[in-house]
Amino acid sequence: MSMAMGDMPAGSMSMGDGIPSLFTLQKMYWAVVGSAIGAATLVNVLDRVIASHRLRDSSLTPAKPKSLFFNLYATVTATVREVSYATPRPFRLGGLTLHFPPLGPVLIMLANLVVVMVLCFYKLDTTDVWKWEDVGYRTGFIAICQLPLIFLLAGRQNIIGFLAGMSYVSLNWYHRWVARTLWLTTTIHMGFWFRDWGRWNYITYQLYNDPLTKRGFAAWVILTFIVITSFAPIRRLSYEFFVIQHLITFVGFIVAVWMHAPNEVKVWVWIPIGLLVFDRLARYTWGAYANLAIFHRKNKANALWEHSATFTPLPGNVTCVTIENPGIGWQPGQHVFLTCHSVAPLQCHPFTIASIPEDNKMKFFIRAENGGTRRFFRYASKSDSLLGNRQVAGMSSSTVFIEGPYGSIRPLRQFDSVVLLAGGMGATFTVPLLRDIVSAWKLESNGSKEQMPARIARLTATKRLRFVWVIKSRSQLTYFDSELQSLLADVSECRRTRSNFEKEIEISIYITCDEKLDPPISVSLPSQTVSPPTLETFAQDEGKNISKKDNVSINSLSAESTSTSAPVATGSGCLPGGGCCCTAQIEDEDINTACACTCSGPAPVQSEKAALDVKSLRPEEVASKEIIYSNIISGRPMPRIIIRKVLEKAEGESAVVVCGPRGLADDVRRSVVSLSDERAVHKGTGAQGIYLHVENFGITRGMTKGDNLILAGGE
Repeated sequence: MSMAMGDMPAGSMSMGDGIPSLFTLQKMYWAVVGSAIGAATLVNVLDRVIASHRLRDSSLTPAKPKSLFFNLYATVTATVREVSYATPRPFRLGGLTLHFPPLGPVLIMLANLVVVMVLCFYKLDTTDVWKWEDVGYRTGFIAICQLPLIFLLAGRQNIIGFLAGMSYVSLNWYHRWVARTLWLTTTIHMGFWFRDWGRWNYITYQLYNDPLTKRGFAAWVILTFIVITSFAPIRRLSYEFFVIQHLITFVGFIVAVWMHAPNEVKVWVWIPIGLLVFDRLARYTWGAYANLAIFHRKNKANALWEHSATFTPLPGNVTCVTIENPGIGWQPGQHVFLTCHSVAPLQCHPFTIASIPEDNKMKFFIRAENGGTRRFFRYASKSDSLLGNRQVAGMSSSTVFIEGPYGSIRPLRQFDSVVLLAGGMGATFTVPLLRDIVSAWKLESNGSKEQMPARIARLTATKRLRFVWVIKSRSQLTYFDSELQSLLADVSECRRTRSNFEKEIEISIYITCDEKLDPPISVSLPSQTVSPPTLETFAQDEGKNISKKDNVSINSLSAESTSTSAPVATGSGCLPGGGCCCTAQIEDEDINTACACTCSGPAPVQSEKAALDVKSLRPEEVASKEIIYSNIISGRPMPRIIIRKVLEKAEGESAVVVCGPRGLADDVRRSVVSLSDERAVHKGTGAQGIYLHVENFGITRGMTKGDNLILAGGE
């Protein structure tokens, strides 16, 4: 985009002194970009080969490299991961907390900036006033050739994502920063033309009288507006407004650039338009297939639309949206864009699928914030009186449309040990991943060879599962009660049917606050536990002996009624009428540690670890026939300690997956980097590597407001 490209020399002409032509410089930029995409593609292919090799490996340690090449690759990978995962600690200024992205993406964007700046100023003397026009021409050519990359990184049907094995959500962060680099380039381009004209007081005349200057300046103004509104604080104000204005300003920007650029460089404008058309056509074609009933069930020939969803209100202003027998498949950890015009017209929001394909239904847990998510909850809560009595409300149904699925994560079945950490609604991402591995255990235990491809020896290489869920209130336990109980029952059945079943699973639930200002609860277990208590038991109303299930009785007690013989409390730790948040970090779950609370009411009752005799499902405990559900703990976890305990027993590469608030994600990142360095994976000690996947939720991506959205990446 040149401010005066109509008078410029042809792009094929050199500027002398061995300087490449402008067209050659554009090709050099794309040679660098193409090399980076090629490297990412190669890594993706190697990762897929390794995953396939591990499932074919019949040894006892399939997740451990067994050749010189794979040992070398694992060492290089560990070194790169330590650098790319590193994250500075948040910067706090008053009430403002600034989180930083991990070092890896930052280095990639810095490399892109360096390449662009080198191409813009290579062998040009910016102090020579007679070279200022050359700088203007050069920066215009380099700026316009960046447009296709911005659109390649923006599409949902993403070519780069397909090649590199990355979700469009992760690439969206790069999309924004490449656009900001483009803005910097165009600003330099415009600045040098203004600098040249300024010597003759010619700037105002050009802006008023020269059509090319008018169009170029208009393009810069529109791009500046786009860049400003793309920053997270602006995006968070209103997702719907951001999307609409982004589309409108994009069209205006492309038109202004097309009118400003000479014919010889208009190809760089047509390529983004072509990419946009491809993305839209692919999305609409797939959307038609997914949502039109004619493509799916013959018995629904009289119905036009394929999907009808039920809306059920849950505690905590959460709506459970369920689609029975969806017309598309998906993988655990993916999300779809959900539209319901009868409830939230002309709105399309992404939500993580909280179920697995074996359920034959898509389930979403959506917290009501602003806009469409609040309308979903209001629609589901039409029977308001039932909610007031804390009973299960009637379900409302409506036609919905889905687009997707989207999202990408390396298959966790290839790893020896897997640690899953979730904060609040982040469990909608981690629970399906947990259930997927347990379902593979179950199939292998049942000897379902007919469901296993002939080319593989196992369905999963995973031996150990560690699941941690951090929630504010006991009421949130109801969201995944049946799912977690089902998977524990599956593991129990595997133990009974196979004496050599050597898988381990451990689940811990941390309760930090109580939204309902509940008094402490007490959990009493009999000496002989026959079957696991359900989470449902922990989520009932306070002040009553709600239920007795599997010989487990749950009582809410006031401070006065808590005796030394009763089990310790695990609730909020405050008297009725006051709220409490347990701020203590639990270093050892096996030790009763007093919990420090911050309360808004009367003096707190000290809250400690629940008196659940917690045991993991390990081989050495099979003989006891005892199944204990999990840890129920007041306080906050220490990810470093939890991850370290798993890594100490790992016999191959491990995976750590976290989905939750930025603070939790940053803590896990730093813990993984520290543990990898501590174990000296990259120094040939024999310790195995750690794969980390961070899935940030909420408004960090600017896709929607509230923590109902689980998406990867981060600001």
